[in-house]
Amino acid sequence: MAAGAALGAVFGEVFAVFHDSVKEVGSKALMFKPILKSLESQLDSLAPLVKDIRQLSEQLDLPKVETETLIEHMKKGEKLVRKCSKIRWWNYYFKVLYSTKLQELDKEIVKFCQVDLQVYGTRNALMALLSMNRMLQKVDSVVETPRASCAVPGLRDLTVGLEMPIMELKTLLLKEEVQLLLLTAPGGCGKTTLVQKLCQDDQIKGIYKENILFVNFSKTPNVKVIVQKLFDYKHCQPKFQIQSDEEAIEQLPQLLNHIGPNPILLILDDVWLGSESLPEKFKFNIPKYKILVTSRTAFPRFNKFTYHLKPLNDVDAMTLFRHSASLQDGSSYIPEEDVKKVF
Repeated sequence: MAAGAALGAVFGEVFAVFHDSVKEVGSKALMFKPILKSLESQLDSLAPLVKDIRQLSEQLDLPKVETETLIEHMKKGEKLVRKCSKIRWWNYYFKVLYSTKLQELDKEIVKFCQVDLQVYGTRNALMALLSMNRMLQKVDSVVETPRASCAVPGLRDLTVGLEMPIMELKTLLLKEEVQLLLLTAPGGCGKTTLVQKLCQDDQIKGIYKENILFVNFSKTPNVKVIVQKLFDYKHCQPKFQIQSDEEAIEQLPQLLNHIGPNPILLILDDVWLGSESLPEKFKFNIPKYKILVTSRTAFPRFNKFTYHLKPLNDVDAMTLFRHSASLQDGSSYIPEEDVKKVF
């Protein structure tokens, strides 16, 4: 940036000296007046461009070769014009010689203005367009590809019958000897909802703060993708690119130690039968690090610390049903016979 500004300043100064010398000598050296007037006209046309180049050079790192070429032309031209002022009117040989040199200088400047600068201008415009396109692509990638989220999903507006399960689940989870806890119940009983509600508990939020990590395991879990999402979510980069599930598990302690020593709660939601061995791969001997697993299956390997969520009682189930139905048709009234058909 400083180099561009310095070059722009030199360019402006050299141009000013050359421009002034042409005006000065052109008014005195009558034998060269027509050529010098033509040259002065070219320089008058260049003056606004020189001003722009000087100003832009203070803000941008412009290529040097364009301005350096014209600087050399102007330095040589200023010396040539000064020599013309010393030639006597009767010296025909030098008059012809320097007239030829002035005409060549005039042609060089005309060529530079009409051809070279247009080529450079087109090149610079294309470079600017390319740079802008790259910048827009980066912006699009940020807008269109949001950062992978491992935040706990938001709750729906109504939950019922979870007060006691939350208290029981929290008590079990916070026991010092519990590192991995299984929350199990049949489908539709509200396992994920209970976890969401648990994560809104003031005590849980106070303990784990920003270190509650929620991952949907699904039927076909990809450990490599899961671990990479965790790294991305916490703005952390693994030591080397994760190529396999084994490498992912090897690098996970790096992330856990990075966000520690504060307590960490990793939630593995919806673990299917056949994947029950995977949650144990996420276990590490790290203080204040716990794993909460949800599944429809009560895996025997987790029997030591398992919480069985019971289905809602009839009253709570009826309340939730009426609420859900009213959201669909906009009416809070549902005939009793319709409710009985469902239950």
